[in-house]
Amino acid sequence: MKFSTRLLSLVAALAFVVTACSGDDAAETTAAQGRFDQSESVSTTAATTTTSAVGGAFTDTEGDETSAAPVETYLTPADLGRSIIYTATIEIEVDDVVAAGAAAQQAVAPLGGLLFGQETTTGPNSYSVLTLKVRPEDFQEALDRLSGIGTLVSQSVTADDVTERVVDLQSRITTAEASVERLRTFLSQATLLKDVAALEEELLQRETDLELLRGQLRTIETAVSLATITLILTEPTPEPAVGLIQTAYFGHDGGQSCPGSGEIVFDEGDLVTFCYELTNTGDTSLSDIDVRDGAVDAKAEDLIIVEGDLAGILAPDGRLILAFEAEAEPGAYPSPVVTATAIDTDGNPLRMSVDVETELGTLAVVRDTSLPGFTDALEASWHGLQRVGGVVIVAAGAVLPFLWVPVLLILAAIWVGRRKTSKQATPTSTDE
Repeated sequence: MKFSTRLLSLVAALAFVVTACSGDDAAETTAAQGRFDQSESVSTTAATTTTSAVGGAFTDTEGDETSAAPVETYLTPADLGRSIIYTATIEIEVDDVVAAGAAAQQAVAPLGGLLFGQETTTGPNSYSVLTLKVRPEDFQEALDRLSGIGTLVSQSVTADDVTERVVDLQSRITTAEASVERLRTFLSQATLLKDVAALEEELLQRETDLELLRGQLRTIETAVSLATITLILTEPTPEPAVGLIQTAYFGHDGGQSCPGSGEIVFDEGDLVTFCYELTNTGDTSLSDIDVRDGAVDAKAEDLIIVEGDLAGILAPDGRLILAFEAEAEPGAYPSPVVTATAIDTDGNPLRMSVDVETELGTLAVVRDTSLPGFTDALEASWHGLQRVGGVVIVAAGAVLPFLWVPVLLILAAIWVGRRKTSKQATPTSTDE
């Protein structure tokens, strides 16, 4: 009985020990599982955050993960851990460089852009050069905004990685600072005058070198911290030009039949009307238009205005038609000359020459070989008399200024003769 009781007690004790061990294992297993779950949860959250930062998707922990919206991100030089200098040169063609310069400053102002320099020249070839600086992260946005103020002509963008140079300068600066400190220590411990002088000279040189290195580093850091954009604004170059087409036709009708024909044959003495059609083929207005044709003795005041206003302004694509009435003469072929002044939109003269393109008609005059009649002979005699009279008048005009010379010679001769007569008479009176 006692054996059975002892055996039962031993079995109960073993069962209790087994149960306790099982409970501890379960507790450890549960705790370990809890730690694993917590670690896995933290790791999963970290991975999600990293993926969101790189991929551009941010997850709302309180909402559904499937509702995350992608957000576009850009890597900046700071994200790459590099020191990069961004520069750009952009040329834009605009209608007004002054207004465009103000628009460019307004475009980069919301980005914190600064104007570091501006050079503007107005005139026929107006241009403006602006130097702008923005943060590197706003560099591309600034270029996009500036490109929208006009027509992009050219663009050049460079990114210079100066990380190695920055690291080198920092290392050299650290070494130089340590060297300067050592020299200062030696100088504080020097007792001899010559040692003090030598150490001070060496210390001055090393401090100068140190400041140069620090200045180079500051320059690079400033260039890295602000991207530089050189904006070149230009206006379209004016190209003033005028085209002239010369034609002719039979008869006189005040130029109503202009323009005439480009190929025509006249007989000598036929009535002919020469037509001059001018067209502004350039991109600027023209004023002070003058047309002359010395070959047919046509001047601006002799021309008949058929269309347009010779004294007004000829706008681009504007037309002006002039006429000149004459008689056909052999060898008198039209050779017109056109001059004009190019003006801007405000009416101010442009210091530019006007290109003139002339198209002359093919004209021929058949000489009259018939025998002259009475009228022709009378007309020829009259023309001959006019020529002789003209020669006489010209000769008289040339001689008239010198008529006093012979008069003076005659008076001198009379005076000399009288003087001789007086001398001859004086001795005779004495003898008596």
